Amino acid sequence: MTAEGQSDIMASDMEGCMEQRCVIEFLHVEKITPNGIHQHLLNIYRDQTVNVSTVRWRVVRFSSGDSDVKEKPCSGWPCTAVTPRNEERLDQLIRANRQITTRELCTERNIAFSTLETMVATLEYRIVCTRWVPRMLIREHKEHCVQVLWDLLNQYEAEGDSFLDHITTGDQICCHHYELESKQQSMEWRHVNSPSKNKTLPSVGKVMCNVFWNRERVILLDFVEPR
Repeated sequence: MTAEGQSDIMASDMEGCMEQRCVIEFLHVEKITPNGIHQHLLNIYRDQTVNVSTVRWRVVRFSSGDSDVKEKPCSGWPCTAVTPRNEERLDQLIRANRQITTRELCTERNIAFSTLETMVATLEYRIVCTRWVPRMLIREHKEHCVQVLWDLLNQYEAEGDSFLDHITTGDQICCHHYELESKQQSMEWRHVNSPSKNKTLPSVGKVMCNVFWNRERVILLDFVEPR
């Protein structure tokens, strides 16, 4: 769409909003409630109708004596902050810290979130989240795995069950455990008028358990506390 087409659409939207403000003022003079005014607008403007909160806000303004239906310019925030300088600085901030948050970017450049979205889209940035993915094996890797499996199968056929006796495998798992205090550790002095001692919940801990076993039994259990 050309710039002229966009400006025509914006002008049409502004005219539609002004028409609705005039209707709101007229129906407010007729003593119709904001909800009733909003229902009238829905019947006329359909999807282009302003929301009911906007209707209530306009009614409050008209009730206070402000009968101007034209949109007044907002003070404080600039009309637009999408400038080449801000885009260049934004690009530098993202390149310097790829994990910088949108809140930090808005604070750093003193811009609104909607303005940040516009500039980020112009710079063609997007937020991605890394995830664990299965290892992608190339054709040579797959052929090597097949060859190793055939070698192991041939060795088993030649040696029988004695071949399995030489196989040891292992794995690790994270285990929860409770550190229960002994009776001696739980003893303390209590007065005759002291309230009864409540039973304390055991503290939960974690340890890494390394397990190694063969075809007959577990060979080794090794517990390592995580750092």
